[in-house]
Amino acid sequence: MMAVVLAVGGGCSTSDSGETTGDASTDGAPPVSGDAAAGHDSGPAPGDASADATAPADAAPQCAKATDCTSKVCINGTCAPPTCSDGVKNEDETDLDCGGMICPACDTQKDCAVGTDCTSKVCADLGQGAGLQCQAPTCTDMVTNGTETATDCGGSCSPCAVGLACAVRADCTSDVCTNGVCVAAVCNDGVQNGTETDVDCGGASCPSCPDLEMCKVASDCQSGVCTAASGTCAAPTDTDGVQNGTETDVDCGGASAPACAATKKCLTSTDCLSDGCDYTNKCAVARSCTAHYGGDTCGTGGAGGVGDAQWESCCLTAPVTVGGTTTQLEKYKVTAGRMRTFLETIGGNVRGFAQSARAAGQLPALPTDAAHSVLEAAWDAYLPTSMEGNTNAGEISDCTYYDTSGSGCKANTTIPGLYTSAYRHVGGTIFRNNSQSEQGCSVGSPGTHTYWMSDEIQSDYFGDIPFEQDQTVLDTKPLQCVDYLVGQAFCVWDGGRLETQAEWLAAFGSTAQPWGASPAPLAVGSGTYTGCRFPSTSDVILRGANPNGCKAIPTASQSIEYADYMYSYEYPQLGTYDFSVFISAPGRFANRSATGHADVAYDIFEYSSNVKYNASPLSATFGWNYTGSWEVHDLEKTNTTFYTPLIDKYGKAGLRCAH
Repeated sequence: MMAVVLAVGGGCSTSDSGETTGDASTDGAPPVSGDAAAGHDSGPAPGDASADATAPADAAPQCAKATDCTSKVCINGTCAPPTCSDGVKNEDETDLDCGGMICPACDTQKDCAVGTDCTSKVCADLGQGAGLQCQAPTCTDMVTNGTETATDCGGSCSPCAVGLACAVRADCTSDVCTNGVCVAAVCNDGVQNGTETDVDCGGASCPSCPDLEMCKVASDCQSGVCTAASGTCAAPTDTDGVQNGTETDVDCGGASAPACAATKKCLTSTDCLSDGCDYTNKCAVARSCTAHYGGDTCGTGGAGGVGDAQWESCCLTAPVTVGGTTTQLEKYKVTAGRMRTFLETIGGNVRGFAQSARAAGQLPALPTDAAHSVLEAAWDAYLPTSMEGNTNAGEISDCTYYDTSGSGCKANTTIPGLYTSAYRHVGGTIFRNNSQSEQGCSVGSPGTHTYWMSDEIQSDYFGDIPFEQDQTVLDTKPLQCVDYLVGQAFCVWDGGRLETQAEWLAAFGSTAQPWGASPAPLAVGSGTYTGCRFPSTSDVILRGANPNGCKAIPTASQSIEYADYMYSYEYPQLGTYDFSVFISAPGRFANRSATGHADVAYDIFEYSSNVKYNASPLSATFGWNYTGSWEVHDLEKTNTTFYTPLIDKYGKAGLRCAH
């Protein structure tokens, strides 16, 4: 096949038959624009095809005008292939040089057939006679277009949800774009996002914000205080009405706020006005009432009572007025558990406590002798220095059994440093010069001290047999078998002093005892009649069928529920020898005086601060409030002359403090 020579610059070519290409040749080729001269060399021009040859299959079609070409592009007499920049709508373009399978997508308002024809990917007929045209991007067209990073979100549209594509953090509702994807807000991403009120703090799920950070509500702040005017978290103060900073309760406790009142939350004793944080981390009424048993087990009902426990702090007080002066007198007798808290807190060093209190001016004067304090320095040598004591040089050696017919101790009873042991002051055998020959402070019958000690201590110090009752039972009962010195030290440590006889009488009142009942409370005697004693029996039972052969109540006003008198009480049941079961825990009986004080009559006697001073506690005496007792002692309410030495101990005598 011969190549066709394309005419360039107005020349012409001839076929081998002498015909020119500008003529209407027999093969129907279009005329060539330009000179169609004939008569030149009849031989074929180099590169031209002979007149009778067929053009190559891939030769571009000849054209005279654009419409001669399917591409609508005629360049120099030849049909050019379509391109996306030829200025002609050709091939499958939907508009000029755009749309279709090959060319770029079309801009807004260009014709289109499908969404892919458009840069916006939205091809629609808006019904205005223009037909299908590319539409401008919107944030509701269900297509990712415009500046959007995902369908209808990101860019100039609203931020995208977690998990959708993004370019910058502003593209995301979480305000966090990681590796081109919106991720959930977290409280350590270094960005204020989600519901946070400041960077990584505040809001519904992140930690509260430090002081001065932004906030909307109080819960956004560590201090619990959001200042409305500035919208920032305020620093804690002890007047902001919120528990914050180091406070243990609202505006109290901790490193800088004032100490807390009773029942407020605490962590240590210094958080409390009472200097006592109890076993429930609440401030106690007084620091001796921080333990459970003997601390908050005073009142009616429950173990040792009748019905549900109506218990409260054993350190509660109620006012009494004497000579125009009002004193807060404890509602209940001091329990063995309260004394345990005292001795364990100071390690049994009562002497050291008294000396420190004296140096600090914290020892009150005797109410009946202003020239002397309630614990004189002359008596210090008789105060214990530890729980078990010592035999150091200079300590007093004395005996527990004094030969009253002679001038000294009974043989083999002298004990070096006898008074240095706290254990010896709250139980066991009597000290020298005791007023009673048998004081009932041994563990064996008839009587016991309620201050529980281990079997080893019992054996080492007193030679007594072990307790029959658990410490949890004994700690709830009134302390007895204690001398004035340690009893008074306890009251001072707890913020008060022993009551006076006048204060006891003010609480006793002027009506018959127990209040409103006459004759005296029902008694059953020293025999063991468990079924007939309170709380096993009650007034209702004793006025009814009287099971167990109990004696009926003779009068309507007589009661077994109003006072612990003449073995009328027993809890727990008596075993072999431990008579502590006959001593009721404070408040178990229904009686209350007009001033609200419990057990003012019967149960055990109460020591007073009515002291007749002497430099020796063996000779100095103090008065008892002669209340009567569970062991048949009669009530002598007006007695003011019953005085015994300061080192006396008795199984039916204990304490009540005044503040």
